[in-house]
Amino acid sequence: MNKVTLYILTCLIVLVSWSKAGLAGEWILFTIDAIILLSLFALYSSKHSLNFCLISFVPVLLLCLQFSTSYLNPSYRILESKEWYELNIEKAISEETNIEKIIMAAENFKNISNLSFVNPNLSHTVFFDFKNRYFDKFPQSNSSSAKLIYDYENLISLKPNGFFPTLAISHTNILIKFFHKICQLSIGIIFFLLLNDRTTIRKLLFTVTINAGLLALVGIWQKLNYIPSDNLLEILGIWDTPEPRYFFATFTYKNHWSAFALLAITIATGLLVNNFKRYGLDSFRKIKSLCIFLSIIFLTISIPLSGSRSGTLLLALTIAILSVVILKFFCRPSVKKWAILFLSITISFACLLQLGKKLHQETTHEMVTNFKTQFQQIAQGKLPLRILLWNDLTKQILQKPIYGYGFNSYRTINPIYQSKVVRDTRNIVLANAHNSYTPLIRFGHNDWLEKISEFGILGFVISVPYLILIIYNLFATQSLMSRILLIGSLLFLIYSIIDFPSQTPLCLMVFSTLVGISLKYSYLLQKKLREH
Repeated sequence: MNKVTLYILTCLIVLVSWSKAGLAGEWILFTIDAIILLSLFALYSSKHSLNFCLISFVPVLLLCLQFSTSYLNPSYRILESKEWYELNIEKAISEETNIEKIIMAAENFKNISNLSFVNPNLSHTVFFDFKNRYFDKFPQSNSSSAKLIYDYENLISLKPNGFFPTLAISHTNILIKFFHKICQLSIGIIFFLLLNDRTTIRKLLFTVTINAGLLALVGIWQKLNYIPSDNLLEILGIWDTPEPRYFFATFTYKNHWSAFALLAITIATGLLVNNFKRYGLDSFRKIKSLCIFLSIIFLTISIPLSGSRSGTLLLALTIAILSVVILKFFCRPSVKKWAILFLSITISFACLLQLGKKLHQETTHEMVTNFKTQFQQIAQGKLPLRILLWNDLTKQILQKPIYGYGFNSYRTINPIYQSKVVRDTRNIVLANAHNSYTPLIRFGHNDWLEKISEFGILGFVISVPYLILIIYNLFATQSLMSRILLIGSLLFLIYSIIDFPSQTPLCLMVFSTLVGISLKYSYLLQKKLREH
């Protein structure tokens, strides 16, 4: 039963990777949920100790408890149809004398009203954003449209119990999203509990590596042959992408592709090093080693080719860290060896960037230009939007540090705490836009700060046991392969400081899988050493 479950879970990761990295629609998310639930049932039916299984899931169960409590303690609510009628928007607007206020209030409240029935969270986001823009344009206004804004805010605001965790809005969609996220996160724990031998682990990792290499190859082919078109479905000819400049392979966002590619590179490196340890130079004659090596090449080329600056910088860091760890394991380092290693890494990375430039000069030029522009702006005292968002997030966290604002609350709550400089910066993009739209900010571009703002210090403390396991085993393990895999996990967490890769289902699933597998591989090796 365990082998069948492991086979299905491995196929699931492959399926998700080709399904727009898990963003192809609700069907793939519910498929993940169904398979995870079946795997839990298989785990329960197997010979595993129930107590040990429950202990492994304790932090996850505590997060579920925190969410359940917050779900019963919302901060805002949704107006009923009768309340919308009683709000009498038309009367308030008819009493307004300023034509700009009339147009602004009428358009936004119509949008807010429509969204409140289909997407309550977005409805509240649009309202708080509208309130900001209104009072930016008409400060200290006390006309009828301003009173309408205050009346609506009073109607949707609740008085949650401050002694318990809160949620921005209690809605079925939020419940489903939380369930999706928990299932994606749990896959690593399930792998840890189901896997019982290192050979099976290597087979699983080999499948993930080859699949990632194929995805990279598809991405490279797409990049070199892409011709912009209004009617083109960019991702495999099946799915559209929000911003054609930013997609790569099956991913809608190049930075998230880079996060996944870095995870895959560490997996492939671990397998390659393990083969070398077992077979020596003969390992390079094996087909498997050749396939792994080609996957590393494709994945490495794909990161700078995708146009991800953060991914390219972290790729350099990954190469440097892995090279140092491998060198220290196989031989006694000396100044001469360190110098040769440093020179080799520098030359290799320079060659990689040059290759990327030759393959797609426009992408390299855009990366260099954006870097220079950002550097000049910082030198002039203008902080990038990302850092401004982090400043707002930090202030937001300090207002409610213990419990946070609840799962998936960032988009809803952030406009309340959004600084004027952020609003001015994001509105710059409207200057060259072909169509009028509201540039809402969906993510804080920092998973750590965003999750702390949602779950608070309590949620962070709940997650600490998993973090301790990763860091402790990184230094304590006797397995070089486990150490390399754990380095990949830590690099993902570092990437999460400057972006939001966990919002892509495949990234979160592969990260969780990598942690679970690396810990189990280390445990199985130590068990074997004790027996001998």
